[in-house]
Amino acid sequence: MKSVGIADSDQIIKQNQPAIGLLTKEIIETKLEVKGIRSLLERRTSKFEGLTEYDQQFINTFAKVAAISFAEYFAQGKTKPVLKQTILHLSAEADLYRDPKSKYCYPMGKELSRHQIIKYLIGKGYQATSDIRMATSAKSDSSVRSAIMKINAKAKHDLKIGKLIEGRRTDGYRINPKYRIFLK
Repeated sequence: MKSVGIADSDQIIKQNQPAIGLLTKEIIETKLEVKGIRSLLERRTSKFEGLTEYDQQFINTFAKVAAISFAEYFAQGKTKPVLKQTILHLSAEADLYRDPKSKYCYPMGKELSRHQIIKYLIGKGYQATSDIRMATSAKSDSSVRSAIMKINAKAKHDLKIGKLIEGRRTDGYRINPKYRIFLK
């Protein structure tokens, strides 16, 4: 890629490996769908016996164009917009920050349970409130809920971001997928 002016191509590929894998999988699935639609349309058109060669050629061309159009239409519906993630860091001193740290920093040093909650939720999907309570030093489920509300309020104020921790009544809590937290 250096020949076309892209520097650090290996690093770019390494950083975006999960996205590249998902895109590759989607491309393969789309190709298989196109192949399936094309073969289905070709089987359907082969049933028209007694047509002139010109009519058969027209139907085959139409079938191929329709298969490609259908595949493109369905592929557009399947693709999800790329989610831009804001990178956050959680330091060993319990500082949650984004760059520049001097401007966007939520120091959690005194709030041990909040630090533990964020650390527990990193890289996980929805976690039940009771699981979070057991994994941290929280005394009750209501103290977990209260701590999460305070985390979201402080993150909004100090980091200037939206809701850091999302909650669902039946599923529990998770780190908002808009944010990616790295441990330092």
